[in-house]
Formats: sequence, structure tokens, C-alpha cells
Amino acid sequence: MRKLGALSFLTGTAIIFVVAMQSHGQQSEQAVRTLVPKIVASWETFDLAKIEPYYDLAPLKYNNWAEYRAGVPKVLFEPNSSLKLKVNDDLRVHSRGSLAWATFTFGADITNKQGATSHLDGRWTMILEKRTKGWIVVHEHVSAPLGAS
Repeated sequence: MRKLGALSFLTGTAIIFVVAMQSHGQQSEQAVRTLVPKIVASWETFDLAKIEPYYDLAPLKYNNWAEYRAGVPKVLFEPNSSLKLKVNDDLRVHSRGSLAWATFTFGADITNKQGATSHLDGRWTMILEKRTKGWIVVHEHVSAPLGAS
């Protein structure tokens, strides 16, 4: 009888742990699901001070945020006067402990400084880490299908 009682206790404890972990994972995924559109919208401002709080990364070409801050405006902000981004309805978020990843497609409407407009459809992947102040992007990849404008 003691073995059965101990087994019941262990089984009950394991079930509580699994349910708690699932609930925590769902809360993490919902937090990231809410955050991703805010991160995407920060890019529309062309203001690195509004983008920077969401990031801690060193892209392929950059070794730190200072280099990123110096490089991004030349490529994205200087030639353009506006950027409008729309996250499509395929946002997927997954989390494991303090890490989460989000994948989605998006549309970008870009107006250059000469007034010409263009549209680009692309894919975006974000890897986020939960830190003291909340979720922060530690790696991302943005791409457009081959042959896109």
C-alpha cells in the first residue's frame, strides 16, 4: 500500500509539474506573440533608439550594436523616406524555457527619397531570450524569395 501511495504522489507531482510547465510555455509564447508586432513596428520609425531596446545581437556583418547602429541607416534608412511593415496572419511562436522563436511572413511597402514606391514580401525569423527586463531579440533573419523586387 505504501508503494501505491508513493507512486500516486509521484504521478500527481509529475502531472502538476507538466501542467505548470505547459502553462508557463503558453504564457511565454503569448508574451512573444504580443511583442513581435511591436518590434516590427519599431522598424517603421527609422529611429534606432526605438529599435535598439528590443535587440542584443551581432549580425553577420556587425560585431556589436554600435557597428549595427552605424551600418543599418546607410542601407535601409538613408535611401528611403518611409517603410510600412505588415505582419501576415501566419505568426508562429514556440518557447522552451528562457528561449523563444517566432516565424512569420510580412509585406513591406517602401518609399524612397525620390518618391518611388515598391512592395516586398518576405520571411522573418526571430530568436528571443527572456531577460530581467523581458524578451529581447538575440538573433534574427529576414529574407525575400529569389526573384523578388
